[in-house]
Amino acid sequence: MNKKIQKILLIIFACFILIIPFYHPEADSGFDGSYSGGSSGGGFSSGSSWSSGSSYGGHYYSTTSADPVTALITLGITLIIVAAIILKTKQSGSMPKTTLKNIPPYNIEKLKEILPDFNEQKFKNEAYEIYKNIQIAWMNFDNNTIRKNVTDEMFNMYKSQLTTLKVKKQTNVMKDFNLLGFNIVGMDIKKEFVSLTVVMQIECFDYITNKDKKVVRGTDKKKVIYNYAMTFNKGLSKKTNKCPNCGAPLENQNSNKCPYCDSTIISKNYDWVLAKKQVLSQRYK
Repeated sequence: MNKKIQKILLIIFACFILIIPFYHPEADSGFDGSYSGGSSGGGFSSGSSWSSGSSYGGHYYSTTSADPVTALITLGITLIIVAAIILKTKQSGSMPKTTLKNIPPYNIEKLKEILPDFNEQKFKNEAYEIYKNIQIAWMNFDNNTIRKNVTDEMFNMYKSQLTTLKVKKQTNVMKDFNLLGFNIVGMDIKKEFVSLTVVMQIECFDYITNKDKKVVRGTDKKKVIYNYAMTFNKGLSKKTNKCPNCGAPLENQNSNKCPYCDSTIISKNYDWVLAKKQVLSQRYK
């Protein structure tokens, strides 16, 4: 028998032994809205978000049937779900071992043919800093910093999501970051840019506060551990010497702003920037 199934059956059996003597058919049971930070799909995909459609907020159900068989069947189904959640939570604490599907494998020798000065440790540090800069900027509604660290597509998405938070008068607090794991798992070389996909495990505080600084989603008592898949792009063309907005010449090649129209020059043309981000798993520490 599969070891996973054995564990589930063991947990169910233990729960039956412990719970049945105390079970009362008139007891109420309920589910509070569960916080799911960093969800992609159904919520903000910024790694600083909540999922929708998977929790029941404030809905309470009463088991009033006096039929013990029905009660035990209901209990059994509930315990199976609980057991599955427990096993999934335990497994999510480690870095995913397999590479993601549909991504060409990472090959440093081939990459160095395109980027001869590429250094894995330097890229790791830079990618982690980009992630932190984006999350801190997200918390502070700093669109300019976000724009410097992401592609145009990502920026437009973030800007829209931050507008929603502002309307709700909420702030997504993200702080005390710690990098737990980092692996380069994929690579894609195009004519104009190169992409590296990494799996990154990070722990941090991640919760939502209202205008009175009261926590309304998540918790400020425990950190969340995220397993992310992120793709970073680096343009292969040289940095533009003209402002893409007004066409004025850019004398200072290190400047990220046009001195004439004050537009931000997107850094994707010459630096690593975040192009995609997906949450693979998450759990509270």
